[in-house]
Amino acid sequence: MIDFRKVRFVVSAPSLKEKPLDGKPALLFVGRSNVGKSTLINSLCAQKIAFSSKKAGKTKLLNYFLVDDAFYLVDAPGYGSTIYANLSTINFANMMEEYVKERSLKAIVFLLDLRHAPGKDDVEFIRYLQKCRVPLINVLTKCDQMNQKELGAALKMAKELGIQDPILSKGDTRSLDPLKAAIMKALA
Repeated sequence: MIDFRKVRFVVSAPSLKEKPLDGKPALLFVGRSNVGKSTLINSLCAQKIAFSSKKAGKTKLLNYFLVDDAFYLVDAPGYGSTIYANLSTINFANMMEEYVKERSLKAIVFLLDLRHAPGKDDVEFIRYLQKCRVPLINVLTKCDQMNQKELGAALKMAKELGIQDPILSKGDTRSLDPLKAAIMKALA
């Protein structure tokens, strides 16, 4: 059983060249800037270990968090940030193309906030992830901020995007159980 509370920050890496070299498995958390990647990692670990901000684009490096001395949760920079505009769009794409080939990558945890209609870059990134040969764990974030009608529309939109059986993140500990189970399955 994984104890997500036994976690420590290891390194912030500008690329895979600077990642930990111990060969331990990793799960990469990706999504648009300000979708809640760092917040979800903090919730999973029941402590504030990943820096989260209301301002988009604060995560600029790959942040590695070692869980149970067994595997890494990797907080990636978000895509689509106006702060990153030119240079980082290229860096983000290169980073993703490198990372999906990484043998230690066991799954990609893709976060999506469907309170807003997905833009062109969201759809392109979803299609890219669906073509990768890496298991994908889809998480709809900020569901606690939606009413039933909005949640129904978000689930319909997710299905239209090809996102099957997404995990709903509602900001409470019980909604984390399906994500923890998916992570354990990916590591098995």
